[in-house]
Amino acid sequence: MKMLKPGIKRSRLSLSFRQKKQLTYWAFLIPFLAGFLFIMLEIYINSLQYSFNDVILDDASGFHLEWVGWENYDFALFRDPDFVANIQSSIVEMLTNIPLVIFYSLMIAVILNRNMKGRTFFRAVFFIPVILATGFMTKADMNNMISDQMWNNMGSAASASADSEMANGIFNSAEMQNYLTSFGIGTELSQYILTAAQNIYDIVNISGVQMVIFLAGIQSISPAIYESASIDGATAWESFWMITFPMISPLIIVNVVYTVIDSFTASDNVIMLQIQEQTYRSNGMGMAAAMAWFYFLVVAVCLIIITLIIRGYVYYQQRD
Repeated sequence: MKMLKPGIKRSRLSLSFRQKKQLTYWAFLIPFLAGFLFIMLEIYINSLQYSFNDVILDDASGFHLEWVGWENYDFALFRDPDFVANIQSSIVEMLTNIPLVIFYSLMIAVILNRNMKGRTFFRAVFFIPVILATGFMTKADMNNMISDQMWNNMGSAASASADSEMANGIFNSAEMQNYLTSFGIGTELSQYILTAAQNIYDIVNISGVQMVIFLAGIQSISPAIYESASIDGATAWESFWMITFPMISPLIIVNVVYTVIDSFTASDNVIMLQIQEQTYRSNGMGMAAAMAWFYFLVVAVCLIIITLIIRGYVYYQQRD
């Protein structure tokens, strides 16, 4: 058998763990990059070009462009009565929903991770609203809103008031707010709690994906860590804050980013509706493109600020 000289090592064909992670990263990223470069990039360039022009429809060539420079942006920001106000309301709604969605999805993920009968069934039940909200349920909700509006217009004022009181329940009553205030809860916090209770249906509908991500993260934690903590006398509450929460904290950034984008691009978002309405107006595609690009910049800035704030509190088990 031929012996190797001292100092000479055998060449290894196997990849290191870090190289395997990088290959996996690129394997998932390359399809998106290919689709973006060959399909979406031209669309984005055309949209940016439209935002600096008036898109004039005609019968000869379909449409032609008339250069207006920053006129569309100036009109959207300083002369349109609704655009800036709608952006502000979208940001407020997003900031209101983020804590509720993260708290609710994490709480449900922790509960569904416990050993109990019918665990798979309950997981499916909590994820079903996400599937239904993308299809016929959304149309059904729109039809219900239209029907309710017609009913309120046809009914008497007393009947409309009763229906509104029944729909809102106790969450809008002054007694409920006084009840929370009696426990030392401030007015602003009590109003936030009442708003969360009113919007519980929407919170459940938009928390399914975040719940699945948190559940996957919790299940990836080694049971040996919990066993060691239990031997040392840690309670379930202490194990959650000392083990579960730090280990899944990187997923909080993922879920926050997803929630921000989902909130800003929802079909019922006021800005999305305004841009869509502007698109179908006569020669309004240029204005719609300008609104869309400015809205994109607002979303990007919000994502950067929120990510920079949260990442300082994130625990990473391994750092390269």
